[in-house]
Amino acid sequence: MLSFDMDGTITDLSFVESVWLEGIPRLFAEKNRISFQEAKAFVKNEYDKVGMDRLEWYDLNHWVGKLNLNFSPSEILNSFQHRIKTFPEVTGALQDLSKKGYRLIILSNARREFLDLELEKTGISGFFEQTFSSTSDFGLTKKTTDIYQKVCNICGLSPLEIVHVGDDRYFDFEIPRRLGIKTFYIDRTGADSGETVVHNLKELAEKFTSK
Repeated sequence: MLSFDMDGTITDLSFVESVWLEGIPRLFAEKNRISFQEAKAFVKNEYDKVGMDRLEWYDLNHWVGKLNLNFSPSEILNSFQHRIKTFPEVTGALQDLSKKGYRLIILSNARREFLDLELEKTGISGFFEQTFSSTSDFGLTKKTTDIYQKVCNICGLSPLEIVHVGDDRYFDFEIPRRLGIKTFYIDRTGADSGETVVHNLKELAEKFTSK
C-alpha cells in the first residue's frame, strides 16, 4: 500500500497558503482597520506561538474564534477554492500506480474540511481506498508514530507493508520510519537527492511500476 500526504505532495500550496496567509490576515486587517502587512505579521506570529505540533494550528474554526472574525470557516475556504490544484504529474502517476494494482490512501495533517474540498475540486478521490485527516479523524498530528499505527490497524497491514511519501521531512519521513514504514521524502525544489528522495510523483511511480 502507498500512503500519501496531501498539501505539498499531491496538491500545490496555493490554496492553503491563500487561506492562512491571505484570507485570515485580510479579514483581520479589515476588522481592526490596520494594514494587510501589519495584520499578516500579527497573525503569523500567533500561528508560530501555537506551532505545527498542536491541533489548533490546523483548525480554521479555532482561528476564526480567536481572532474574532465575522466569517465562517466555510466562507473562507470557498472564497479560495478556485486555487485548488494538483501538481501536473499527479493524475498520471496515480493512474499508473492504480493500474499496477497498488492500494492508495491519503494521510494528512489537514483538517477534514480542507481535505474533502481539495479531493472534490481535483476529482482524484476515486484513486484512494481511504483518506485520513489525522487531526479531524483521530485528534492527532503526525508528530508521533501513533497515527501511523492506527492507520496500519485500520488497513489491516503491518508497517512493513506500507510506503509513505510526503514533503515534510519530520512528519512524513522521520516519524513513520521509526515504526518500520518505508518512506520517501518528496523535494520538489531539487535541492535534495538520494535513495529515499523523489522530486515529483512521476519519479515515485516509476520506482513502483517498473518492477
